[in-house]
Amino acid sequence: MTKSILPLIGFCLIQVLAIGQKTTPVYEFKNGNWYNGEGFTPGTWYTVDGKFTKKTPAKVDSVFDLAGRWVVPPLADAYCSTLTGNPSAANQLGFCTEEGIFYLQVLGNSLEDRKAVEALVNKPSGPDVAFANGGVTCSLGYPFLQFEGPAQGIRNPQLMKQQYDKIKLQRSMEGNGYWYMDSKAAVGKAWDKIKAQRPNLISIYLLDVANSGGKEGKGLSADVAKEVVKKAHKSGFPVYAHVETAADVALGLKLGVDGFANLPGHKWDGSGDGKKYELSDDDLKKLAKKKTPVIPLFSHAQSMAPRQGSQEAQSKMLKRLLSNGVNVVIGSDDIQRTIRGELNYWFQFGDLNYSQTLKILCVNTPQAIFPKRKIGRIADGYEASFIVLSDNPLTNLLKLRAIAYKVKDGLIF
Repeated sequence: MTKSILPLIGFCLIQVLAIGQKTTPVYEFKNGNWYNGEGFTPGTWYTVDGKFTKKTPAKVDSVFDLAGRWVVPPLADAYCSTLTGNPSAANQLGFCTEEGIFYLQVLGNSLEDRKAVEALVNKPSGPDVAFANGGVTCSLGYPFLQFEGPAQGIRNPQLMKQQYDKIKLQRSMEGNGYWYMDSKAAVGKAWDKIKAQRPNLISIYLLDVANSGGKEGKGLSADVAKEVVKKAHKSGFPVYAHVETAADVALGLKLGVDGFANLPGHKWDGSGDGKKYELSDDDLKKLAKKKTPVIPLFSHAQSMAPRQGSQEAQSKMLKRLLSNGVNVVIGSDDIQRTIRGELNYWFQFGDLNYSQTLKILCVNTPQAIFPKRKIGRIADGYEASFIVLSDNPLTNLLKLRAIAYKVKDGLIF
C-alpha cells in the first residue's frame, strides 16, 4: 500500500501501538531527495528494525511516496539548557521534537533536573539526551551560585549578588549541581560518587586558568583539571571544558578534553582588546586534527544594543574555524529557546554557507553528542531517524522549519 505523506494522522495511531512492540514495521520511502553530507541524492530507502537499508526487504508493510521532498538527519543541540532548573522542561522537550531536534546534550544539570525528564527521553517518543550532571569546579567557582542561589529560594541574579555572602556558606547542591575540587585528593575522594550518578559525560570549568585557576568565582586549577580528565577517561567518560580565554583552549587541548562547551569571548561585548579570545592558527590546526567538537555559543554576545565589534570578530572566527576544518557543532545554552536562537544569530554574520551549516546541524552535532552511535547519516546500517522537509534547505536554510513529518528509530512521529 502506497501512502502520501499527508494522510498520516490516522496512521500515527498505529505507530503508538508499534512503539510498544519488539519489532518495528518495515517501510519503503520512495521518491525522496536524501541528504548525503554535501547535497541531495534522489532515491528510495527502506527501514528495517529501526535501521536504514538499500536492500529491498522480502516484505514491506507500507510504502510512502515522498514526492520529491527533501530528507535530512535530525537536528541536535550540544548545549541544551532548557532541561536545567526549568519547571516547563517537559514542554521544552515537545518544542525540540517539533523542530526536528532529536539529540540533546545537557552540560549542567542537577539530579533533580535529570529525574524530572528521564522518563520522557531516550525512547522513540522523545529526544535522546546525554547528561553531564553537576559541573566540576573549584570551591565557590562557577557555576555554584546558579544552583545554590535557587536552592536557597533566591532566583533573581541581582538578589544573588546582594546575598552572596550568605549563599556562599551553603552547600546543599554540592555533589548534585556542582562539585568542588581543589586538589588531586579531592578528585579521588569524589570520583566513586560521580560514577554512581551515571553521567554520560563530565563537564569541567577552565576559566582563565593561568591567572585565576582555583580562585573564587572561576574554575579548576591546571593540575586538578588534569587529574579530572585522567579519571574521566579511565572511567570511560568524555570531558567537555567551559573556557574563558584562548589560553584555556590551549590547556584543554593539552589535557586531552573531548570537546569545548564554548569559544573564548562568547559573552564579549566587542569593546577593548579581544586578543585574549582569539585562537591561534596552531590551536585551530590541533582542534581540526583531533576532530574536537567546538560549540561557539555566539548568540551569548547579543544584547538589546548592537555589538558590532563582537559580531565582526565572531563572523571572522566562524569562517576561520570552518576553513581550517574544525569540528564546529551547535548549542543553545538558553533555558527558553532551542538552537533556533543561535542559528538566527549566525544569519546576522552575513554570507552564511548553507552547505557547511547544514552539516553542522545534521551531522557534526548529533555525532558529537553520541559518537559511538550510527547517527547523522543516511546510510546502510545507520539508525532510521530523519525529518522530511517540504523544500530544499540548501537554497534557504530556514526551510528546516518546513517539516512535513518526522521518523525516529523507524517509527513515524
